[in-house]
Amino acid sequence: MIMKNIYIVLLVAIALFSCYDDKGNDDYKELEEVEVVLPDETYNRSFGEKLQITPTVTTSIPENDLMFDWEFYGSLGNWWSKYVSVYQGKVMDFTCVQDDTLLKNDGTYKLRLNVTQQSTGRHFYSNVVSVNLVSQVSQLGALVLHGDGTSSDMGVIVAEEFQLTASSSSIVAQVFPNCYSNANGGERIAGKGVWNVQVYPSYGSDAPDNIVLIAVTDQGSAVVNSKTFSRIGEWNDLFYKGLNDGVPQACWNDDYNVYAFDGGDIFQKSYGKSTFTIPSLSGDEYGYELYPLLYRSSGSSSIQGVLFDQKSRGFIAIGQIYDFTRLAPIDVNSDEEETVSAPFNPANMQADLIHMDEGGASGRVLAVMKRDNGEYFMAELDFKASGYSKVPKYIYELNHLDDVKNGEVIDWAFGSSYINMCYYATADGVYRFSADAGKTVTPEALMTVDNTRIQFDGTITLMKILKPVVGKGYYLSNVEMVVGTYGGTAGSGKLYSMEIDPFSGRVQTMNTYTGFDQIYDVSIKGW
Repeated sequence: MIMKNIYIVLLVAIALFSCYDDKGNDDYKELEEVEVVLPDETYNRSFGEKLQITPTVTTSIPENDLMFDWEFYGSLGNWWSKYVSVYQGKVMDFTCVQDDTLLKNDGTYKLRLNVTQQSTGRHFYSNVVSVNLVSQVSQLGALVLHGDGTSSDMGVIVAEEFQLTASSSSIVAQVFPNCYSNANGGERIAGKGVWNVQVYPSYGSDAPDNIVLIAVTDQGSAVVNSKTFSRIGEWNDLFYKGLNDGVPQACWNDDYNVYAFDGGDIFQKSYGKSTFTIPSLSGDEYGYELYPLLYRSSGSSSIQGVLFDQKSRGFIAIGQIYDFTRLAPIDVNSDEEETVSAPFNPANMQADLIHMDEGGASGRVLAVMKRDNGEYFMAELDFKASGYSKVPKYIYELNHLDDVKNGEVIDWAFGSSYINMCYYATADGVYRFSADAGKTVTPEALMTVDNTRIQFDGTITLMKILKPVVGKGYYLSNVEMVVGTYGGTAGSGKLYSMEIDPFSGRVQTMNTYTGFDQIYDVSIKGW
């Protein structure tokens, strides 16, 4: 009986195995494999740069059944490490951004491509490669805003004369014309450039995240990461909840603060704040139409700052710059002492302000003005004087100069504390003159110190003396002049860099940099 049962069990087992074999022979198909290979074993990038990798994927599985996850090995705050997906897509196009979790510091990170067959859930992995990431070294130098009239770009000239401090070793000059578009997928800033600046006050390095680049055009704006040039917003993003009018006019640094003119209002914020809040001075509140320029006085003067009101066409004194209080017209008739004879009344210039900057004799300010009848003149003022009646110094009539009278001047520039450093530029040339105690202005073509005339190739689009308040200071401030020219075709823009002898007002050295379009503005990038 026992032998019979054993026999029956064996027969059943044989039958089952026979059925399994038959089924396997009829229905089983070997599952397709996926081979994934990354082309290089090591990739070197700076934070802020793109990591672009095209893998070789070999399989007969339809691609629409595959999901691609690029994974770095690390931790997202957990106590264990694992592979973390950072980008989905067959071809990796990932910007390596430094963060507080996965990609924290300079170092080597492991990367792989995880390919998942969606219908089965099977995973296939590439070879593991190394990605070496380092903090990006910022390109420091001249920040150049240029374009073709319809869109604008920002570039950098890395050269010795554009560094904040004199280099102990020679710097090999390099030109990077398209830093902005290269960092933003070829996108440019819409419109014709107007001005650009780096928001970097003296103590700004204590809050590095607030150091940004700003570019403004006639159609828009861009706020840009100072190191990577990646776009992080626009002008309005610098203001808290739209408290500004959205009309960018000017922006500049101070020791601790950043100031902005927007729609006739003045805003200020400390270097530690990321945004501007309410206006420090509202033009409408006082009935002013403010020219977008603030003169900051130094020393013991009772006038801490000066504004120009375009309605009254007069200069306004700021008694307390900290909170923009104690405002008063600089009226020569307001002094308690007997009014002395003055060449003009700063409170009533009866002319429009064209350009103003420190210039001429030590401590003086020069203002180019235009009367209603079209005549131009230059006023010399001393805002450090002991009384309002002593502020006005001289009037220099300019209408005997054909270039000025005919409206052909495109830029003015003055050097501080040196009477021979006065300049204007037309499309054809740059001319120097003196602000010498009211004497008649007699210009000469810009010359070298050995009496050779400076010749410029192309149409002049910009002339400027660099006086940036950037970081702890710029070693060539007040003596470095830049002139931009344009030849009429893409890439034909040139920037002439000239160090001026402040006593003669003539050129000591000159360098030329090429590769730009029409140059709109130049400032110093120190971070």
